[in-house]
Amino acid sequence: MARRRCIRIGGGDIVRDAYEMELLHEFIEAGKAVLGICRGAQVINVARGGTLYQDIATQIEAAGAHVHDDYDRHSHAIAWEEDAGLARLYPGASGGKVISIHHQSIKALGRGLTVEARGASDGVIEAVRLQGKPYVLGLQWHPEFHPPGSPDLLDSTPILDEFLNAARGHRW
Repeated sequence: MARRRCIRIGGGDIVRDAYEMELLHEFIEAGKAVLGICRGAQVINVARGGTLYQDIATQIEAAGAHVHDDYDRHSHAIAWEEDAGLARLYPGASGGKVISIHHQSIKALGRGLTVEARGASDGVIEAVRLQGKPYVLGLQWHPEFHPPGSPDLLDSTPILDEFLNAARGHRW
């Protein structure tokens, strides 16, 4: 019998975890594009056999702040991995600042996933991508909280355009 994996957000919800992982498997099987944000990135990793740090602050030595009382205004810098798809979306940039609201993060990478971005100061995995097709990208940060035209935060438009093109069936 397969061992159930629990994302363990808060007290943990095994039914939610199982449902979301099964939904992800079905989307991948059907060739549908997936963009996982925050918990979604964690679900992608665990569904592919990876593991999580349950609490960054207590489990990663010298970790920067990834969650803060400022909630959806707390930001930190991320850096692209060399040759990552995100690096190609932002030519000439090595990363950017993102809104961060998470106390868990990827520990061991799941099957077929590659790291796209890490925390610039602490190396915490901030983005992963499934190699090959279909399009599956997990972002640990919250692009939906980045106001358009913000001079301080990463412009999310290239990521969202890439996802929408994949969802429409265009080459990515």
